[in-house]
Amino acid sequence: MDKIHEIWGGVGDISVADSSLIWNSDLMEALEFENLLANATATLESGLARHESRGAHARDDFPDRDDKEWLKHSVSWLDEKGGVKLTYRPVHMKTLTDEVEVFPPKKRVY
Repeated sequence: MDKIHEIWGGVGDISVADSSLIWNSDLMEALEFENLLANATATLESGLARHESRGAHARDDFPDRDDKEWLKHSVSWLDEKGGVKLTYRPVHMKTLTDEVEVFPPKKRVY
């Protein structure tokens, strides 16, 4: 997270030199960078707050999944300086139709 926040410190130095209105790759790269940085920040902060391993989210310090505490969705808000506010919402164990049954969560084993 320290490295990500260091990158946020330099975001104000980004500029777009190309002023063309057709296929402005300079602008596209700046927008893509901003999007990737925002997603990486939200993902890392959410992962650090989650003290478990679940699916592709694996932590050496918390190797097991913890459905009792962490069977919930992480919801994040990102401010313009890279600060993240986290909240959570419940996982609804029901379907929107009677044609499909609920798949209960289980540990992934490979």
